[in-house]
Amino acid sequence: MQNQKITWSLKNSIKICFILSLIFSTVHLFSQNTGEKNKVIFEYLNFADNQSVLYYGNVQEGHQRATNHPYLKDNQYVKTRLSYHQIIYPEAMLRLDLSRNELVILSPTNLNIVLFPENVDYAEMHDLLIIYYRNDSLPGSPSTGYYTLLHSGNCKVMEKQTATRALVTTSNTHTQEHHYVFRNYIYLYKDGTYYTIRNKRGLLNVLSPHKKELKQFISTNNLKFRRNADNLIVQTVREYEKLSGSL
Repeated sequence: MQNQKITWSLKNSIKICFILSLIFSTVHLFSQNTGEKNKVIFEYLNFADNQSVLYYGNVQEGHQRATNHPYLKDNQYVKTRLSYHQIIYPEAMLRLDLSRNELVILSPTNLNIVLFPENVDYAEMHDLLIIYYRNDSLPGSPSTGYYTLLHSGNCKVMEKQTATRALVTTSNTHTQEHHYVFRNYIYLYKDGTYYTIRNKRGLLNVLSPHKKELKQFISTNNLKFRRNADNLIVQTVREYEKLSGSL
């Protein structure tokens, strides 16, 4: 099923014709106004066309067997607010494949369809804001792909999560099995440059000249990089924007 393209099937075409006939008859019964009839038909066709765009793409191949899955949070599809080609779909069923860097939607016929990334504006899933970032020419710019946008102000904080399939030895049976290994990379954009943030010291160096105040802020609020790096970075960046007057 590789590279299979999904289009409206004959069954769906017949269904549309049937629904349109119902629309015609219903409007005819309750109104003789031609303008009203045309408006109802136009609104339905517009809705049907917008929905079909979501399910036109490549069918995703299955993954080889492993002890875990490579998806963000859960391998099950979740109801997501999706902005796709500047159209909002409030209940799209999505999951994010971290190993293939693909946002996948479940079609009405239960097919796994890979969304065209250039059409993805954002997706709100698992209480996270997922964006498709395109590499640019700015210094330190990360690679193109799906990122979690953690903070967007004068500074921006993005997180890239990856899943790499590896052969590991189990501790109890000493047998080798395939397992996905997850890694997180956090990027801070400031003054035209992207920085990879690996620890608290690196963060404070980027956010100078308020290093002393920010160090005190982290200590006062008991923020720990190892415990919750995302929270420490976002809270510290927000404080930096307050101190520098760049909100």
